[in-house]
Amino acid sequence: MPPPQTISEALRQARAAYRHYREVAAQEDSGTTTTEAAARSGGEASTSSPSSPASSLPAGQGGGPRRLIIEMPLPAQRDGFLGRGGTPPDLVTLTDEADYPGGELQRFRVVRKLVEGFLEGYEHEFLGFCEDGADGVGLWRVGADTCLIANVTNATVPSLLKLLDGGYGARASRPGSTVIAFNPTWTGDAGSVGQPWQRELRRRAREVMDRSGWETLYVARILRTSRGANGLLHRAWPGRWAVYPAASPDARYFGDCVLATPSRPTPEKLVEKLAEAKPAMQKKAKELGLEEPGWF
Repeated sequence: MPPPQTISEALRQARAAYRHYREVAAQEDSGTTTTEAAARSGGEASTSSPSSPASSLPAGQGGGPRRLIIEMPLPAQRDGFLGRGGTPPDLVTLTDEADYPGGELQRFRVVRKLVEGFLEGYEHEFLGFCEDGADGVGLWRVGADTCLIANVTNATVPSLLKLLDGGYGARASRPGSTVIAFNPTWTGDAGSVGQPWQRELRRRAREVMDRSGWETLYVARILRTSRGANGLLHRAWPGRWAVYPAASPDARYFGDCVLATPSRPTPEKLVEKLAEAKPAMQKKAKELGLEEPGWF
């Protein structure tokens, strides 16, 4: 799947990955049901082979729900990157806190539009904010077996824990169900969750914030290293993780893939590969007129 240049294209790719996931999940659930029925009757039933797509489905933690992550690019809220030059509003580009000076609530308003676009065509319902509306963490019901929670940060991980524990209904805690974290921004630092004396909360947070316990269904994220190398991290389930160098901190020009792995690449590997490609991208930026003061 090629890297997306616009948010609309990224949304289409994310929907395609989710549709494929649901198809494989339905096949797996059907195969399990058939096997159980055959066991009860003493007969035989065909099941998916180990090499079938169903075998690549993420398993639930401790018999709980499957956990999925979707990381969509957000539209820039300023006229141009660092105030220099304009970019189309739908262009995949690098954003930062200055794009959302209104905090998590402003960010949630944008994320909510993406969630609604992602869920278009599926039976779903926005259930409201998990706790305080100012936290900007929203919850959706999707069909009969899926919950989607959006915009979880380190500070609001307790809302995610409450969801997984059944605090917002039993749906998210049942085996065979699915929980989707849409555009989470937690860093994995459990020490920033709760208060120092809340040791059990932080222990639980450490487990839930561990990305190895989640399957990334889709990600399209513009990267920029401390040395000014630009790129894109891209993955659409069940495909590979791919890294593309970029001529500028947006999607106007991507070079050929410089890294493709079956699992999420480490930050060190990302920096290494983008640094190697930086000279070629600088040259391309000059050729295309994408070079701007202070970008490199």
